[in-house]
Amino acid sequence: MFGFMRKEIFLAGTIGICILGLVDWILKRLAIEHLAEGRSIHLLPFVDIFLHQNLGITFDIPIPISMIAIATIGILLFLIDRASITYTIDPGTTLGAIAVIVGASNNLVDRVMNGFTTDYLMFFHTSIINGSDALILLGVACIFWYTRNNPHALRNFIQPSPPHYGVVSRLFRSIVRPFRNSSHR
Repeated sequence: MFGFMRKEIFLAGTIGICILGLVDWILKRLAIEHLAEGRSIHLLPFVDIFLHQNLGITFDIPIPISMIAIATIGILLFLIDRASITYTIDPGTTLGAIAVIVGASNNLVDRVMNGFTTDYLMFFHTSIINGSDALILLGVACIFWYTRNNPHALRNFIQPSPPHYGVVSRLFRSIVRPFRNSSHR
């Protein structure tokens, strides 16, 4: 049922991802409360803790928060739907989707609560990220890693064949069905 990955490993991976998301949330709160903008704490020769209020998306590209929120919610709903279908047949890809879901959710909540995303890890005095960004990158890498040997795996993750409906698709269909049926009367 779970293919190459045992159910226990999948569960441990999911719990680990959620714990990393919680640690990131705590570190964001600590950075906001204890670091002044522009002040840093030196950790390693190439890593500092540094509070940066990211008002945009990647590389501080300024995009209105409403557009970011709508796009993020759409991506989250899509990934939740796909993960609800593929978790038994492709758990590696599903773990990647879960990492993206946790990271994107953390950044979305941070952005809605504060008006910005809190970045706190500075590498080489140039690049600033947070743990949620790392989860998103790790999740995307995991999806591509587990679909690399099968040319149809990524397409099947995005659009399963034959069409399977996940949790979000079924919910949407149940909401739309009464309206669609009433227009045919």
